[in-house]
Amino acid sequence: MKTNSAIPLPVLFDREKLREDLQKIATDEWISHYRGDHYEGGWAVTPLRSVGGHSAVIYSSPAGTNPNFYKDTPILERCPYFQTAIKWFQCQVNGARLMRLDPGARILEHTDDMDDGNTLELRIHIPVETNPRVEFWVDGKLVPMQEGEVWYADFNLPHSVNNNGSAPRTHLVLDCSVNPWLETQLERGQQIAQISAFLNGIGIATRPATLEAETFLPGVKIEAGCILYDFEKLQHPGDLLHEAGHIAVVPAEERKHMTGNVGMDDKNAMGDEIAAILWSYAALKAIGLPPEAVFHQDGYKGQSEWHIENFTGGNYIGLPLLEWFGMAAGGQKAIEKGVKPFPAMIRWLR
Repeated sequence: MKTNSAIPLPVLFDREKLREDLQKIATDEWISHYRGDHYEGGWAVTPLRSVGGHSAVIYSSPAGTNPNFYKDTPILERCPYFQTAIKWFQCQVNGARLMRLDPGARILEHTDDMDDGNTLELRIHIPVETNPRVEFWVDGKLVPMQEGEVWYADFNLPHSVNNNGSAPRTHLVLDCSVNPWLETQLERGQQIAQISAFLNGIGIATRPATLEAETFLPGVKIEAGCILYDFEKLQHPGDLLHEAGHIAVVPAEERKHMTGNVGMDDKNAMGDEIAAILWSYAALKAIGLPPEAVFHQDGYKGQSEWHIENFTGGNYIGLPLLEWFGMAAGGQKAIEKGVKPFPAMIRWLR
């Protein structure tokens, strides 16, 4: 299975409930990490699922992927929201523990052996408490983990952590056996992360949110020019690009006022829809996603394959609109302007 150095999973846990359970951990239930050569300062562990369910056992074992080898500890039994977080994972969760790094402490660069040659575990981090001055490095890249988020990282790669802040940094850490469900979550999480990073980078804001009301595209809503997405309801990450296309092709002064099902009642709705669809194709090409990520079978009124066939064949329906908006150019017009032809874009926002 291909893995990246770090991938956020498509779920967001309640930060306050995580902290409530953290407060139930007694001072004497924190055990200093046994690898004293890996850190400076205070680094402590509280087992939630351990070998035999013992509250004083903080190490893992190569045999841990055998069912029932790890068991819940009495500490986990009094922490209902930690239980909820663990049960979200529809895969075998082996070891689980809280890991606290004190203010000013450092975890020195090292690697973990997560693959014994026969079985593969993935290590998942859920920040329970953190601060802006925590630096979590994986393979030379800074990973911006926030409270309530869920992150996979390849800890076979060199990694280190610096807590430069004045408060502890505590993560809920799970070791999970790989199955198709977990692979799907990683794929969805990676696509959402790639799309969000691209959109934020070109000036279209995105952020996760809880969407109570039904939306035109499940789990996606435009609000004041920002794209909100609900991890639980979002069925296709590529829908973010479709909605972003609607934002991108309107005049700049209109973007910040866009809310709801944009363009549905506008006199220019058809033209904007065609331009937005073609824009989303250019965006997925720039990101490196397959056409099916956006043009999936659940959308486009059964014409997804038709769009893919036309666009991949160089028949760019709607390109005159993008050219008129000054956003792209094709064929001879690209040569005349001295720019790369579509699907390269001259500018991403009208």
